[in-house]
Amino acid sequence: MYDTHYFTIHKTCPCQIENEAVRKTKEIFNKSSCLTDFVAEMQNQQIIGRLISYDKETNTIFIHKRYACECGGGHPQNKTRIGERCHCGHYNHSTAYCPKYYCKCGAEFFLPVFAPLFGEDILIEPYKTVLSGDDECIIAIRINEREAI
Repeated sequence: MYDTHYFTIHKTCPCQIENEAVRKTKEIFNKSSCLTDFVAEMQNQQIIGRLISYDKETNTIFIHKRYACECGGGHPQNKTRIGERCHCGHYNHSTAYCPKYYCKCGAEFFLPVFAPLFGEDILIEPYKTVLSGDDECIIAIRINEREAI
């Protein structure tokens, strides 16, 4: 599965974030004076994820994804952490762990939100994943210093 997963083949996530989340994020970004304020307001309004935080030292935004079961997803027959928390319809039926890279597709889900704000060369990658054995999925958005507000 790892060698033939969707992202490797298609270089994009088959799922799409809602246009309203993209619009609200851009609106908050345009009103913010710095990344700390932007991320705080994103968390306050709970636009994306269960938690969003910013590490100023590494210039990285961290999104703690909602569990799939909180969004009406997951794999109801798979009563494991993977089945309950993983959004990936290609893998959430499994009970076996796989490398974090497999979740690059789930990280790219956030590209339409952040690329317009920080540029196409933004690095969005899985930081922690349920599929690799972590308790939750956390996505890291590493922002180029010149793109920061």
